[in-house]
Amino acid sequence: MTAEEPPTWFPYLVRMAIYPSDTKETGSSSELEKLYRRFEGVYSGGTESLEMGSGAVMSAMRHYEDMGSRLFLLASGSARVEDPNHVPEYGLYEERIERLREALRKEPEFTFTLRFAYATDEGNAESILQRYMEREGRHARGSGLVRRSLLASLRKSGGGLGAAASRDLIAIQFGKELETSDSAWALCSEIRCLALHLVEMSRLHSGRRLMFEQLDASERSTQLRLNEILADMRRPMDEIQPSDLEEILREITIQFSRLSTLASSMRRDHVKAQGLLRGVRRLLDGWNERPLGEGPTNSSAELREFESLLAPFGDFIERTEAMSSQLNTALDSVRTYLGIQQQKLSIAEQASSREQLVRLVNLQEILHKLEVLIVAVYLTEMARIVFETSFHESANLLTALFIPASLLISILISRMLHKHR
Repeated sequence: MTAEEPPTWFPYLVRMAIYPSDTKETGSSSELEKLYRRFEGVYSGGTESLEMGSGAVMSAMRHYEDMGSRLFLLASGSARVEDPNHVPEYGLYEERIERLREALRKEPEFTFTLRFAYATDEGNAESILQRYMEREGRHARGSGLVRRSLLASLRKSGGGLGAAASRDLIAIQFGKELETSDSAWALCSEIRCLALHLVEMSRLHSGRRLMFEQLDASERSTQLRLNEILADMRRPMDEIQPSDLEEILREITIQFSRLSTLASSMRRDHVKAQGLLRGVRRLLDGWNERPLGEGPTNSSAELREFESLLAPFGDFIERTEAMSSQLNTALDSVRTYLGIQQQKLSIAEQASSREQLVRLVNLQEILHKLEVLIVAVYLTEMARIVFETSFHESANLLTALFIPASLLISILISRMLHKHR
């Protein structure tokens, strides 16, 4: 038997035990081989698969690795379909499954259990399903007709996703007896694919659950701090110090960076979760499931489950983007305030520069006047010396008369000098 070829017998009970791919010491090849030899089964080391028979009861174990998971498929059934149109007794098959499970040391992260029965037609299949649920005290979470099977997903008290979560289904095959075995194994393969998608979605959701739960508190604290910042910005400008603005800018920048990082990380998981949902939708669309009565179908129940796990990712992204928008508003307020402050400082600097320029001009005029006066005094003294030498008796009178001339000459000299500068 290879991993691709289904067994030829009818599986009454199939259990899928799913572990993370990095789980160690779970069903190692040596342990499986010892177990298989004890049961005297046919062991295929290349595919880590087992098939064995004990009387009329057949059993099989197969190992798959896909989508970050290790999945062990444990199956037990009969070489031929027995008791058509009756609810099977699954006790013997449960015992075989548990004995096979001895090779798996750890408890699985997720368990899918699929029970099979056989009916000669669709009406008998509905009757078997009703009798089984009455006997076990179970209720259908979803049910419908999938090709030649009446498939029902059963509710379980305390169910849900997470560690040691489980899902129970029952599939009642109807039609030609010779075709039921292949149909049952084909359905097992599709349920295995559905289980791997569900577990991966559950891991994504569980990994972000703490962030989802803390989002409300984060929103409240961020909103409260933003209100405080905006209230501070409404104070008179003279009361706000540059150090206060620097602290506000630093705080907003840190918050904005944190939210951007969280949103980017969540967006990545959101895209991955959407891919998982698309994969499940393609699988379920291939079932072409027809409803059974007025209740929900298996497809609608599974899609509703996946969409409920997907929704928090989109909600988180939208709410963090809204908080980022509010932070941007606060940043704009700080930038506007800083712009006004810079404009006021520029105006003050311009006014100060004008005052300095006026003072310099006034000082220059004073110096110019002093310069004229000094030159006039110098010329007057020179004239007095000349007058005392030539006209000793009238030197003082001539010197006094020369003072206006010296002032005029000094003014002319000053203007000539300034003109050439």
